[in-house]
Amino acid sequence: MAKQENNPTSIGLTQYLDPSYWTWAAEDANGAALLQQGAGAILAYVVQRLEAIGCEVVEAYGIVHDKDEREVWSDTEKTLVVEPKPDHLHAVIKFASRAKSAPLDRLAFGIGVEPQYVEKPGRGRYAFDNMLSYLTHVKYADKHQYAPSEVATVRGPDYLGIDAQRRETWLKGRAHVKKKVVAENFEDMRERVLQGEITRDQIMLTDELFDIYSRHQREIDDALSAYGQRRAYRAAAKLRAGEFSTHVVFVHGDAGIGKTRFATDFITEAINAANAHGERWQVYRAATGNPLDDWRGEEVLLLDDLRASAMDANDWLLLLDPYNASPAKARYKNKGEVAPRLIVITATIEPVEFFYYARQKGNVDEALDQFIRRLASVVKVFRADDINRYLVQHIGKIEPYYRGITQKLPAGPRFGYRGATSTEWHELSYGPQSRSEHDSDGAVVELLSGLAMRSPDVPLALIGGAA
Repeated sequence: MAKQENNPTSIGLTQYLDPSYWTWAAEDANGAALLQQGAGAILAYVVQRLEAIGCEVVEAYGIVHDKDEREVWSDTEKTLVVEPKPDHLHAVIKFASRAKSAPLDRLAFGIGVEPQYVEKPGRGRYAFDNMLSYLTHVKYADKHQYAPSEVATVRGPDYLGIDAQRRETWLKGRAHVKKKVVAENFEDMRERVLQGEITRDQIMLTDELFDIYSRHQREIDDALSAYGQRRAYRAAAKLRAGEFSTHVVFVHGDAGIGKTRFATDFITEAINAANAHGERWQVYRAATGNPLDDWRGEEVLLLDDLRASAMDANDWLLLLDPYNASPAKARYKNKGEVAPRLIVITATIEPVEFFYYARQKGNVDEALDQFIRRLASVVKVFRADDINRYLVQHIGKIEPYYRGITQKLPAGPRFGYRGATSTEWHELSYGPQSRSEHDSDGAVVELLSGLAMRSPDVPLALIGGAA
């Protein structure tokens, strides 16, 4: 009796249709051919073999899953890719009683597979029912949905009738299954967030990750914030130690000419170059108002079409300082030390004029030089012969020169009803030390070389032809 108590009353069977996985097909051409004849033929032979060892099968259902997918690592693409899973049989078998069953290893021997491919049902009164529903994936909305007519019935009531009776209940069970899967995957996801392996963008764009996030939003947000703080502190420590200096690139050109696209292409290449060497660089796209509110230590800041007045002059000076990390103002809570690797600014006006307006906000009496000297490179985007060209200028100390900023004065009796202009002259000693014109790819390569010099601890120059 003790032995019979270990005999399962039902089992699930999962196995590839490769003959090497079946003892009766591995060296038998007829057996190998049987595996190609469909779920009904395979399961009928399995039932026959079980009855030959003394089992009494009262229900047997099977289906070949030929449209399942799985994630695998691609050495070529260096990422996880989705590929078709090999065709495999899923079967559910029920015995008349424990006495008419057998221990799991003997059942596996009778079926002709290794014991690990034979599964006992889970606990609970609905365990067998759950195995039946899995044949078509009806409870798993994220898996391929097989038609009930694809399930072969070898013993017992016809599966089509079972499906018709149970489908509504099975469909209601989707929420329970999803909740269970989410609970099982939550801790793994949280740990991967803390390690920087999963970003907020990935969470919002991936159904599986978003399912988990929607049920554990506070915990995942806390993990994202904690990882961001740690990343920011580590970057600030490296900056203070002189391991890198912040690289600031200013991109300007007429509205609609493609500044943002170029900036994005450059940032993408920089991130790919860093990631190829084991880094996990990410980009933060600042909002036009309160630009650093949502910053979480990302290595790259994109200040796209940000007005000069978006921050006080002193905040600009602190943010763009290549060698020092300083706290940054935010609406609700000031950030810890900000030490990005790369800052890219795009604007419709050139940098002297841009920072002239930035200088006017805040009680700061700094020369324009203090802003310009913080830039590493300036890129002017312009059209020539109906194609975009990119003038890359590297900034450094040069012979002093004067630059005038012309403003329109308000119309009225004081300045004339048609309005007038006023030019304010500034002496500058920082500006372009060199100029070179490129297409987009060439400009990106040159900028990557400059970034590599500022981040010598990451071999960025080996990517994108910049070596």
